[in-house]
Amino acid sequence: MTEAMAHQARNDVHHEALYALLAGAEGFANAATSARLAQDDELADFLSRVHVEVVEEAKRLLARRVAE
Repeated sequence: MTEAMAHQARNDVHHEALYALLAGAEGFANAATSARLAQDDELADFLSRVHVEVVEEAKRLLARRVAE
């Protein structure tokens, strides 16, 4: 029973970390908007790409870990 509880605790920590990463990724989206408003398209494009990549990967990992 203790091993199962430890496994669940690890999963909870991993899930929390991934949810925090998803929430934090919104900062990239906000920064991209600011860069776009400042007419810095290169920076805006970069931040937008990073946002999409982080969100997609975090969602993929979260889905896999929830299924475990």
